[in-house]
Amino acid sequence: MGGEFSLYGRKKNNEQYIHLQDLGEQYMQVFKHNVVAYALDRKHTDLKSLYLYRGQLRLGKALMKGQYLELTFQSAANSSLWDSAFEQVDDLPWLFRNFNHSFKPVQTDFSYMRVYRKN
Repeated sequence: MGGEFSLYGRKKNNEQYIHLQDLGEQYMQVFKHNVVAYALDRKHTDLKSLYLYRGQLRLGKALMKGQYLELTFQSAANSSLWDSAFEQVDDLPWLFRNFNHSFKPVQTDFSYMRVYRKN
């Protein structure tokens, strides 16, 4: 795998994993930005899912299933980091405001998951 924290994706057409970028200390903020852009069809439109890795350990997975964005984290602590992270913008305008207008949280019984439904 890439650097300490890395962003990966899985292609829609052939299931191939691809390395997208290495992430620094603000890894969750950058992951959040990429997931929001992916959910809003602004970025990564050729991917079926995004992954956050630390070395070879998968910390998080984002997957659109129809009208639902499902985030599955390695632990409840990582899902809490997602909740408190502010989106860090790299090359697209700040998108989280649009995400909050387009998606609503869905209750889940699992502390390591976050689910959002598209309006």
